[in-house]
Amino acid sequence: MFAYLLVAAVAAATPQPAPQPTTTLKEIGHVRATAACAELAVHANSAISSALRNDLLLTETIGKLHAVDLDGNPITRRNNLQELGNLAKDLRAQAVSGDREVQRLRDIAAKSNDATQKQELKKFADQLGGALYRQKRIANDLNGLLAAFDYHEMSKLDENTIQINMLTIGVPTYQTDRPDEKAAQGPMGRVNNIPKQPSDNILAAHAANDFELRLPDITNDEGLAAEHTAGAVSGC
Repeated sequence: MFAYLLVAAVAAATPQPAPQPTTTLKEIGHVRATAACAELAVHANSAISSALRNDLLLTETIGKLHAVDLDGNPITRRNNLQELGNLAKDLRAQAVSGDREVQRLRDIAAKSNDATQKQELKKFADQLGGALYRQKRIANDLNGLLAAFDYHEMSKLDENTIQINMLTIGVPTYQTDRPDEKAAQGPMGRVNNIPKQPSDNILAAHAANDFELRLPDITNDEGLAAEHTAGAVSGC
């Protein structure tokens, strides 16, 4: 079920061109040694760090999905799924942490008496929050993909059980897609056909392509946030 939804979503994806910012997101350097400026810099840099770390994790995740082997050795499959699960966990944790920092920046902006800083800090927080939100969605979708892989594994176990039942008590079973096995049939010679699922390796490659298509929007949000950095720390 998850697999078919993912494949359909990828097939329907049509990336839209976005205006390209001219500034690269990076952590804020020196600010004035005041409590207010220090607080602002700490929260801003924490949010920026989360977003930039997730950029690296996304690159690692996409590479892993392109190279992963889930259809062969069970031990290799388990290890690969564990690695992907760790990546999904880290991606989501960084995004959630960054989002908390972004909310603190919005609170600071709301209380600011400097009109320029209030406006620029709000825009900075919103753009950076957008990038973190997109990263969190990828983490969630990766978790959904892993759930689909678990579902496929359970389906294989269920199929084996049904085939054993058919052989012992004549219950109709599923059509197998393995060429070296004949499809088991029920008492009347009928077979319950179900659509052949894409292999987990193919689904992983589809997911990698999907995630790659989303990277420019994340980079764009980060760049737009960077364009408001100077205004966000105006007065510091």
